Amino acid sequence: MKALINFLITFIIVFFVSCGGSESESEASKNSDNDFPNYVDSNNLRIFGRQGVSKTFLGNVGSTYNEMFKESSNIDQSMRSKYLQISKDKYVYQRVGVDGMVNDPNFKTGIPPKPYDDNATDYIWEQGSGGADQIGEVIEHLLHTITNVVFYLSYSDWNYKDSSSLLYLAMMEAVNKGIYDISSYADLKNDEAYQKIITQEYAYWLILAEWDYYEITGKKENGITGNEEFKIGTPSEIKTQLPLGHKLYIDYADKILSIPNKDKITSLFP
Repeated sequence: MKALINFLITFIIVFFVSCGGSESESEASKNSDNDFPNYVDSNNLRIFGRQGVSKTFLGNVGSTYNEMFKESSNIDQSMRSKYLQISKDKYVYQRVGVDGMVNDPNFKTGIPPKPYDDNATDYIWEQGSGGADQIGEVIEHLLHTITNVVFYLSYSDWNYKDSSSLLYLAMMEAVNKGIYDISSYADLKNDEAYQKIITQEYAYWLILAEWDYYEITGKKENGITGNEEFKIGTPSEIKTQLPLGHKLYIDYADKILSIPNKDKITSLFP
């Protein structure tokens, strides 16, 4: 519940402020903009770090993103190229901050240097230690940027505003079957960000399950393969119980992204 509250606070703040194919740099580059003094680039995504974010952590976020773009036999090179080009042309970026800074009453989300503008979603927070919680923090918010920004800009099937899009229909399949519980977002139902939030979270849970990543990210609860919000957490369960969700994953995520190597990710955030 604490994680959900922190997420909602961060998301609402970020939402109202905000409406190439190279490996991450080994050392963060300097940026003259005071809000984001450092950055790394990874696969046409610029990853900006706020003051206080360590260069090592910033580089490891870039390395995590790079793991998602390894070569794989499943990759459709034309789709991946389109993804990378859209990310570059639309100046998509990711923000990284220090855990707890959002609680400062003077906190502001920061303004990136031009030409970066609106094409970002939420923050990744650098925590005081590594492990499952930190891995989950990084993977979750990179996937938010992938699905809620680049996929949204690239494919009509990922238009969260359209209730007839494959994303929305797949999400409702999970809701109607009692697999995805959106009750915790009920207070936001009349908010313009509501549809964006519930589809963004659905896409994250879906891909996490297809990657079999619930345990490494600390999202698996005792007695079930998933958790209270998303009940199932394995690829076989998604395939058999959520055919629309599996189709959404196979038609897009599986053709553009690679499953990050778990040993590599664990080594980045020990």
